[in-house]
This record gives sequence, C-alpha cells and structure tokens, in this order.
Amino acid sequence: MIEESRYLAFSGLRVHFRLAKPEDAVKNRMLFLSSPLINTFHWRKLLPELTELQCLCVLADLPGFGLSDAEAPQAQSVKSNMLWGILDHVDRDTDAPMSMWHLMGHGSACSTILRMAAMYPDSVKSQIHVCPTFTLPPAENRGDPGRWYDVHIANPQRFHRLIEHYAGYPMDDYIVDRMRRPLTRPGMRRTFEKLLKSAAQPPSQGMGFCPTMALVGRMDPLLDDVRQEQMAALLPDAETHNIRSAGHFPMETHSKAMRDYLRGWLRYND
Repeated sequence: MIEESRYLAFSGLRVHFRLAKPEDAVKNRMLFLSSPLINTFHWRKLLPELTELQCLCVLADLPGFGLSDAEAPQAQSVKSNMLWGILDHVDRDTDAPMSMWHLMGHGSACSTILRMAAMYPDSVKSQIHVCPTFTLPPAENRGDPGRWYDVHIANPQRFHRLIEHYAGYPMDDYIVDRMRRPLTRPGMRRTFEKLLKSAAQPPSQGMGFCPTMALVGRMDPLLDDVRQEQMAALLPDAETHNIRSAGHFPMETHSKAMRDYLRGWLRYND
C-alpha cells in the first residue's frame, strides 16, 4: 500500500485528502468522506485489506473540516462540486479518466454523498452510508449553534465524554485528540455554525438507482426514531446491515465487521 497526503484548492480554499494506492492494478475506486467529528486518520484500519483487493482509496476531509481550510461554504452543492473535483483530479493523475466510484460517507457527510450521486450518477458505482445522520439531532438544532460548539468542543473533557457517548465505548486519548484538534483551529466555530444551520433539514434527493448499502451501529445514540425514518425514506432500497453493539464510530470500534461488509460489497458489485 502506498499512501500520500494532498491538498486541492478551489477559489483559494484548500480541501485535504489522502490517497491509499494498491501496489497492483486498480480494480475499484472508493471515496471515504469523513464527517465533521472525524478525519482521514480514522479510516486507517480499513485500508490494508481494501488496497489488497486492488481498491484505490481516496480519504477526504469534509470541506471546512479536518485538515481542510476552515470557513468553507457548507452548501451541499458547493461541497459536492469540490469533492468531484478531487476525484476528477485523481482520475487524471492515474490516467483513468471517466472512472466510476464507490462513494462512502459517515454521519452527516452522507447527505453530501447523496448530493454527489445525484449530480453525476453515471460516475457512481455504488453508495455506502455509515451511521447516516441526514439531519443533526434536535439538541444541536435548537438555540445558538455557536453555544453548542463552546459547550461540547471547546472543553476537552466534555468533548471526550461526548465522543464516548456517541461511540458507546471508552476511547483512547490519542484517538479523541485526533478528532478534536482540527476542530479547535481558528474559524472552526463559525464553520460549525454554518454546518448546524445547513443540516436542520434532510436532503431533498434520495439514493437514486445505483446499488446502495447502509452500515448502521445498532447502539448509535444519534440514530433515533426520527433519523431512522429519514434513512428509510432516503434509502428505501438500500441493503442495510446493523452492526451489533456498535455506536457511531464503527471504523474505530468495529473495523473488522466493516471490512467484512466492504469486502463482500466490492466483490458483489465488481
């Protein structure tokens, strides 16, 4: 496996992504789109097996988050265009224009995956939604979004408790620190305000007609009855798998189960 970190700029705003390349010829291409609470680091446990299956992996931070420049627009159309720009750049760089991609997102980034698939359906081989939250929880949509940032992110102890509540498991300090550190950069409070306001309503487009899989943590506290109804409405024909005992971060706590599902999915859709 060959890894490298890159940036691509759009109107002066840089979006960060990492490439994990197989050593043999590429058979599949997959986008891993991080949610605001994780970044490209947190997909690491999935990469060795997927690259052995000759899958070219592009791990992208959501525009405005991770190592991407803060203060990026949070409109889904803008973010989707940026991310397709990255995939087009990778296609050109690997001498494979017009390739088809498996699009995978986590949490609220799943709304961006739906928008990307609706924009260029002929370039999408499948969609994979991991613990999708198509709207943010009611507590995060009430009142002052900046206040939510001050309470839960600015305070490291409260942030650690929040992540462990979402995960359903104790989380190592270094993993939580890798989540929180990018969120404390200058400009991130304003970016979070824009994100929380834009995520108050579910996406207007659903899964379309391409093969779609949903991987859901059965113990995910963010997937309450409202968001389960939204998932059923937006992904009506998805192949849905409940990962028993997993919370909101199965790429950290249940990576073996995720690898098993992804391996089968790639072989089935090859």
